[in-house]
Amino acid sequence: MYRYRAFGLLIASEWLLPELPPAAGDDGAVADLIIRLAEICHPFPDADQQPQFVYEAGSGTTMIWPFVGAFRICNPGLVEIQPAPSANPHYVAFPLLGPVMGWLLHQRGNIVLHGSALCWRGKAIGFLGDKMAGKSTTAAKFLADGGSLLTDDLLVFECSDPVQPKVQPAFAQLKLSDEAADAIALVESEALPLVMTGFPKRQHRLGELAVAPTRFDALFVLERTSGPCSIAWMTQSQALTNLLRFSYNVRFANAPVGLQHRKRHFEQCAAMARAIPLGVLFLPDRLDRLDEVTEFVGDLLGAEP
Repeated sequence: MYRYRAFGLLIASEWLLPELPPAAGDDGAVADLIIRLAEICHPFPDADQQPQFVYEAGSGTTMIWPFVGAFRICNPGLVEIQPAPSANPHYVAFPLLGPVMGWLLHQRGNIVLHGSALCWRGKAIGFLGDKMAGKSTTAAKFLADGGSLLTDDLLVFECSDPVQPKVQPAFAQLKLSDEAADAIALVESEALPLVMTGFPKRQHRLGELAVAPTRFDALFVLERTSGPCSIAWMTQSQALTNLLRFSYNVRFANAPVGLQHRKRHFEQCAAMARAIPLGVLFLPDRLDRLDEVTEFVGDLLGAEP
């Protein structure tokens, strides 16, 4: 078993996951999550088919990607994986650390948002938005300005204290288009090969991950503008609507109601809307103007110089 620590979990895995930070000093601790190889016994979809999500009473949730693998969430502490025949080993982590982990973390009682987050100048901030809104690109600009990454893609909050939800660091990789990577100089980053042929972004492995902050200062929903940077702070009702909209579990809307935990999720998002300021951040639609964003947010939050 390889042992890692990510998303607030101690993970023991039979499958090598170099993306995750190794667990240090936890050799005798009981793992929160076990990932093991198994025969899942589901046919793989054809190459031109979409991934299949199968919700089975008694045996958990199975997610299957053509040419990649099958993944069964047996319970919140156990995931079984079966790589597809002739699968590229590098492909397996892509769904495992994305949708599979997102659904599992939701089942464990966390709020899982689709976004990026970092620590920067004494502040912990996150970016939400629609696909191609610039979440990772904006995060990269703050990292180039001295920030440290908390997460990219799965933004996970542990909510045992509704007054102060705690963000759980993920792993030190950031997805960027080649255009964005060329425009933003990330120190000590390594551009990795494309995850899949034709995929518009590649992962960039960073030097380190931020330490979990004691508080979270702001969440921003990104919108593009040709004008200057500006902010429109949300009411609690608007913040709740956006937290529900950008929750990662939206993609599992076809799951049985009992697995969706809608009441719990709604109450958690309502508490977060009261605890963390949310606003629409209008940012320039050109890469060469991203310096304006860091300056604007720094002034807005009273960030350290």
